[in-house]
Amino acid sequence: APPPFRAERGTFLVEGKPLKVRGVNLGVALPGRFPAEFPEALWLYRAWLELLGHMGANAVRVYTLLPPAFYQALLGHNRTYPERPLYLFQGVWTELPEEEGYGDWEGPFLEKFLLEGREVLDALHGNLRRPPRPGHAHGDYIADVSPWTLGLLVGREFEPYSVAAYNERHPGRAYRGRFIQALPEANPFEAYLAEVLDRLATYEQEAYGTLRPMGFVNWPTLDPLRWESEASHPEEYVIRRARGEKVEPPRPGPLHEEDTVTLDPTHLRPVPGSPVSLFAAYHVYPYYPDFLVNERDLAPNRYRNYLARLKAHHGEMPLLIAEFGLPSSRGIAHFHPEGLHHGGHSESEQAEKVLTLWQDIASLDLAGGMVFALMDEWFKRNWLFMEWEVPGRNPFWHNILDPEENYGLLAATAREAFRLDGKAGEWEGIPFLLQGDARFLKAHADPEYLWLLYRGPLPLRLYLDTVPGGVAVTEGFGAEFFLEVNAEGGRLLVEKGYYPFQELDHGLPGTEYLHFRGATRPGSGPFVPFLLEPNRRRTGRDGTDYPRIVYELGQLRRGLDPEGARDPMADFALGEDGLLEIRIPWGMLLIADPSQRLVWYAPEPLSIGGIGLWLPGTPPLTFTWPTWEEPAFASRLKPLYFRLREVWRGGP
Repeated sequence: APPPFRAERGTFLVEGKPLKVRGVNLGVALPGRFPAEFPEALWLYRAWLELLGHMGANAVRVYTLLPPAFYQALLGHNRTYPERPLYLFQGVWTELPEEEGYGDWEGPFLEKFLLEGREVLDALHGNLRRPPRPGHAHGDYIADVSPWTLGLLVGREFEPYSVAAYNERHPGRAYRGRFIQALPEANPFEAYLAEVLDRLATYEQEAYGTLRPMGFVNWPTLDPLRWESEASHPEEYVIRRARGEKVEPPRPGPLHEEDTVTLDPTHLRPVPGSPVSLFAAYHVYPYYPDFLVNERDLAPNRYRNYLARLKAHHGEMPLLIAEFGLPSSRGIAHFHPEGLHHGGHSESEQAEKVLTLWQDIASLDLAGGMVFALMDEWFKRNWLFMEWEVPGRNPFWHNILDPEENYGLLAATAREAFRLDGKAGEWEGIPFLLQGDARFLKAHADPEYLWLLYRGPLPLRLYLDTVPGGVAVTEGFGAEFFLEVNAEGGRLLVEKGYYPFQELDHGLPGTEYLHFRGATRPGSGPFVPFLLEPNRRRTGRDGTDYPRIVYELGQLRRGLDPEGARDPMADFALGEDGLLEIRIPWGMLLIADPSQRLVWYAPEPLSIGGIGLWLPGTPPLTFTWPTWEEPAFASRLKPLYFRLREVWRGGP
């Protein structure tokens, strides 16, 4: 009999009927846990799958083998809802050989990669007993979910330098296997992936007599298209040097390039007569790489136009957008000309904008899309914000600045998180730090924010002292930060020596950039704006300059949290009777780990007893909070869940 699932003519087929994938990516690390510390509770997986089924999803994607409880939950779910099951895209994860001490993707590493794949296939068929080993799920896999496994997705967003190094080491590498071949024009790494897929298909066919659609994980960085705006580091260096800029040549060693290496899924084909079918899977976000922002030919609907080009290249091969989404974070790590930024969205904006991405995917008649992600993931890190976090302590607090931590359909927030609304009700149990006739001040800490409640004359002017040194604003008080808020808006300024960036240039006008200085200590002033540079200046292959984008992180905006949701872009609310409620994400105060009260400092983070607060005209105050090892968190559905549900449940 032919396999029940096929991937052909641009779509997935289930028993011969086309299925447009409406999927959700499942990251499963709860707050306080690292990514390989998987939940073991059957009820939790059942609850998550119930939510996905209820929103009209028809597929779920996991990146690696999860604990047996997940597969038992999936089996139970699909037996309960046989008419509308959740199909599974199962990942076969790999680390990079160089990160694990292997010299190459071949040899012992290939065997390890294939063993992982075979164990995944055994688990899908409910036929694996896996002993404990660090970083991996283990246990007795007895649930056979193979009848619902729509696709096997091998690998990761492969690093371009790793692929380039492999291609240089293995010129002429080719592959033709039992089910899958690499075409003559395939590059060596494409041939390598053809072998991995073919050997896994052969194993499943021989062990179980079944097959299913297969693909490898890809991303725009490795797409088979060429982009004029995306010069490589060496190309950019040559152009800038020729203009007279004072620039350093690219450093030796692996460089992350966005348009020099390609992986082309169309170079892998089933051998004639093979029952295996292949699909292309890309993770595509609107704001990355830079060519998705800068490429002139992609405007005005850049995301849709990019997908259209990708589809045209892949022809009949089904094209699955295996990740797409936008985060509801306070910080922005990349600006997009149409407002599809990497962060900087309220939860309701996140919902509307992710919906437009879905509509682009649906209107182009791609094989489908899988939204990223089920849940806010506290362990994640982002290039722009991770520098002033304590490594290894990420999962224990929620960095609202970090886009990577805020993609979820499910918000993971502090338990009993306050609602920003300018009302005193939630503050009743919180003691006064200052209580006088004309004004009062309260403070509260949770795993996300420093909260302040103030009543008194406006503007509020408050100095904050977090580390030794700082601006001597009053006797015995050195301030690193100055907060000023009135009804219209506010600012948080940072002492210049403590601010972790410095404005430099390459010797010509228009070449300015923010240089990250590394660990800092405060000097004696002045206070300066907290600026960030999410988009660095880029130079295209034709010499076009794309200017940098700088924004002020410390610009504070008045707003409110909607009922049952959050607007992380709102920093303060003004209530009745002149009540001022403020929340400051920990990262804006350079608190590197609030769970242990560790603060950014040179040469290393400093443990502090609390934060000094000074309102001019009163004695200095100290606010402290208890440390924690297990963060108290709660989850809540974001507006994105309900918006997608409206659209997806309208579908077949």
